[in-house]
Amino acid sequence: MLRNFIWNTVGQLTYMVCQFLCGIFVVSLAGNQVSGVYNTALTATNIFLSIASYGMYSFQVSDLSKKYSDSAYIRSRVWTCAAASVLCGGFVVVNAFTGENPYSAQQSVCVLLFLGYRMVESFTDIFNAIDQRGGRLDIVGKTYAMRGIVMLASFIATLRLTQDIVLTLALMLAASLAVFFAYSLPQARRLYTPASVVQARVAALLWECAPLAVYSFLNTTTASIPKLMLGRMLGETALGIYGPVTQPVLLLQVGATYLFNPFITVFADSYARRNKRGFWRAVLGVQGVVLALLPVGLFVAAFLGRWGLAAFVSAELADYQYLLAPMVVSAILTALVLFYSMVLTVMRCMKGLIAANACAIVVSALASAPCIARWELQGTTYAAIAAQMVQLLLLGVTALLMARRHFSAAGPLPKPEDPFDGLPS
Repeated sequence: MLRNFIWNTVGQLTYMVCQFLCGIFVVSLAGNQVSGVYNTALTATNIFLSIASYGMYSFQVSDLSKKYSDSAYIRSRVWTCAAASVLCGGFVVVNAFTGENPYSAQQSVCVLLFLGYRMVESFTDIFNAIDQRGGRLDIVGKTYAMRGIVMLASFIATLRLTQDIVLTLALMLAASLAVFFAYSLPQARRLYTPASVVQARVAALLWECAPLAVYSFLNTTTASIPKLMLGRMLGETALGIYGPVTQPVLLLQVGATYLFNPFITVFADSYARRNKRGFWRAVLGVQGVVLALLPVGLFVAAFLGRWGLAAFVSAELADYQYLLAPMVVSAILTALVLFYSMVLTVMRCMKGLIAANACAIVVSALASAPCIARWELQGTTYAAIAAQMVQLLLLGVTALLMARRHFSAAGPLPKPEDPFDGLPS
């Protein structure tokens, strides 16, 4: 387990740093306008990545009884990626012909190319889950490390030589496909035997995970709405500034998230065995570690933020240090939201997930425009924080209710109950 944890942590951190560097180098190599195009593609495709991934990763890893076969999970991903691609195509068409700042041809093509990269990422996740459930998180870590290094190398080399963001994203997509077929797929095939799948089983899997897909879409949309609103209200240049400044803080957020992903099976096992003490020790332990990162992040933002932006992002963006502290708070809240969402997934409390995220997206939609109009770039983060606080409160209360009911019951494990049962669907 220690070897797995180390490999997974190193690999995921490598991938995270490579993503961070792409967001940084796009500014220095091509300027704020191209950075705005890149960040628009990144933000827009986040929504469709959530549709393709269907919120299924934690569900698949915690499916310890193998209710659904690995082949069923793989087949389901083909359908979800196809649906996400069609919806993204419609999104691009709508944004190319409507609004105050319609997408240019360059921007539209970049969104579609980045979508292709995201679909490879989503398909890789299915095989990563097979690796993790098979006790081989080291393979997951190596996959992430290779994808990150190859992505960064192709991105920097192409953008530096051509200054063409379209060609850069096309080669980045090709490099990602190469890693998938050369390493991720062959490694995962050693851990499962491909089998024919009855379409009815795939349909049953998609139906059972549909609430997770709704949750994933709502959660990603909640985070994306303020950024998309910033681009619509203040233009690509404003988003091209906000995106790179956000990148260092995303290292904190994603790093916190990677701390608990390796322990999904631990949560699932202790919950299934009604090991109340072990379950709550794990929950409170992870929560404590994530919260401990908050003062560290605020300290770094206050005393090293200006230097960090000048040294690692752009000297022109050093004056935007004031954006960092609220971003740190938002990053920690996001990590906690993702953690409690994972806990509710292990509990199979789907209605609770949807209810919390539906409330959050309403807050995000209502708060974004007024906050940006009042505080401009800073208002983007304030709107996100407002939505995340509502989201986290509802997730935490739901998890507490669910756990109390579950651990107070006696006898063999029943079908997980949902504290929202009885409410209208």
